[in-house]
Amino acid sequence: MSRHCSGKKGFALGALVGGLVGGVTALLLAPKSGDRLRKDLARKYQSVSEKTCEIIDGVCDQTCELVEKAKEVACNAKDAASKIYRRNRD
Repeated sequence: MSRHCSGKKGFALGALVGGLVGGVTALLLAPKSGDRLRKDLARKYQSVSEKTCEIIDGVCDQTCELVEKAKEVACNAKDAASKIYRRNRD
């Protein structure tokens, strides 16, 4: 299962990086004036910056959820171990 999820993440990351490289290449190779090119680059930078913030927020949310689940699992494991220890001690 982790390979399947990892493949999706890898594909998404590759698509994002490929899109960025393609966009910058298109901007740099297009016949535009320097002023217009700088404005286009600034707009693209702003767009990428906003998308990056959205992705980071999503990753942070998912990480917090995973941490809470891990805490719950650890607590359950601790309780189960304590019960087994008490049963074997008596």
